Amino acid sequence: MSDSRALVAEPVTFRGWSAWRLANEFVQLIAVPKIGGRVMAYDLGDHPFLFVDPDLAGKLFSAEENQGDGSLAAWKNYGGDKTWPAPQGWDNDEQWHGPPDPILDTGRYTVDEVVARPDRAAIAMSSLPDPRTGVQITRRFTLAPGSSRVQVELTFRNVSDRAVRWGIWDVVQLNAARTLSDGSRTHDPTCTVTAPVNPQSRFARGFTVMFGADDNPQWQVGDGLFRADYQWAIGKVGLDSPAGWIAFHQASQQAAFIEQFAYVPGAAYPDEGATVECWTVGAGKVANLDYAESGIYLMETEVLGPLTRIEPGATTTFAIEWGACRCTGAVVDVQPGGCAATRLAARVTGNAVRLTGSFGVFDAGQLIVAWIDGAGQELANAKVQRSDPLTALDVDTVLSPPSTATGVEIRVRSDTDGKVRRLAEARL
Repeated sequence: MSDSRALVAEPVTFRGWSAWRLANEFVQLIAVPKIGGRVMAYDLGDHPFLFVDPDLAGKLFSAEENQGDGSLAAWKNYGGDKTWPAPQGWDNDEQWHGPPDPILDTGRYTVDEVVARPDRAAIAMSSLPDPRTGVQITRRFTLAPGSSRVQVELTFRNVSDRAVRWGIWDVVQLNAARTLSDGSRTHDPTCTVTAPVNPQSRFARGFTVMFGADDNPQWQVGDGLFRADYQWAIGKVGLDSPAGWIAFHQASQQAAFIEQFAYVPGAAYPDEGATVECWTVGAGKVANLDYAESGIYLMETEVLGPLTRIEPGATTTFAIEWGACRCTGAVVDVQPGGCAATRLAARVTGNAVRLTGSFGVFDAGQLIVAWIDGAGQELANAKVQRSDPLTALDVDTVLSPPSTATGVEIRVRSDTDGKVRRLAEARL
């Protein structure tokens, strides 16, 4: 990847497909319109986050081949990131009967717009109208300079003559493999998915098992956080989390991928109220597929928008923000400025305070420590160091706060947009 700060939006060939590349100095994103408008790469530096099925790389199929006999075995699971209607099911026409789906999932999307400007690079892709669900999907991805953030805007347009009700469901397949010394591949047990549980969850354990064994040892909850450590066990869970984030971390690479979105209080969500879901490929069968023999190692982070009634001709849009950074451990907190592997701790000794914690940031910029009083007002601040998405941030510093300070915040001032975003906070 180029070291230039200039944004790039250019046609490329990726793994044999015609594609579009958006890139800045920290990340690149590869979109392949002809396989369902998928994003097939999101790389932080030289680290690729997304899973690509090597057996399907570069291949295209007809609509008839994509549909096949309608079973999961016919599905062309290319990998990457895609958008589906929710809820999924085969009981009635208010459920999406896929995958496979030769229009919305693996159909030929058109490129509506490509933007290459100094302040942003973007691509928008649209599906064909789908008569069965009544929707046409548009996926728009926007990248700014100086940041790993990608703005994901997903739109459903009702192209039918009837009202329809769907949730917008985005699915990211993340590479969770490692290569052994003999060149063979297996699962990487250092991969972890985390998300906050709802303190008033409708689910007894803070999550519901949607597929696989109820006692799957991957699914754990502690300190208000759901955690799935990849153990090559097949399964899926849903969480009614109101926190608005889900994260993937690969400790062997010290790399974190985070999705943030707006939760709508009181709204109805698909799958018994799930806002986020996690699926893991492992030993076991799904319908007529045996994943134990597949050689596929991946974890999914899935984000769902609320169920929305869409009138004929109307649209609904759901926004997600991706961020990526180097981070030393599994993500336990996400703030506007980045994520934490170890939360900020403030230990007072006499007139000094020792600040410690482990973080990752989404923007190149200046790290600032701000001291806060009991009314929430800033008393003073100090620049401490610079940071960027390619460098894990371990804080261990001793500072002297104002005598009336009762709290502290670490913030990041972005070089690009000048915004100051909170990274962490603690009480004194």
